Amino acid sequence: MSLASVADRVRLSSTVSNLRDPAFELLRRNETINPSDQVRALLLTAVVVCQGCGLDPHEEVARTLRMLRQAEGPFTYHVQAIRDYAAGELTRKQPQQ
Repeated sequence: MSLASVADRVRLSSTVSNLRDPAFELLRRNETINPSDQVRALLLTAVVVCQGCGLDPHEEVARTLRMLRQAEGPFTYHVQAIRDYAAGELTRKQPQQ
């Protein structure tokens, strides 16, 4: 699949339900990293991947903010679990050296 094709699919896809598990899994895999580095690393990764695909990271963040309501849809726990993690676990963890 070409980068242009990936970028087109990102721009045109409106389905959010298939993103819940992967988003949760990405966060889960970062749990052992210093909390402030977790946030920065996720953002760095998102920006670099967007740029690599020819996408404007600012536009993708705006698109993601618009998708949040759908991602929080009924009978789902993923987004709230991510919020709970950010509000609780991230602030309780001690930075690793």
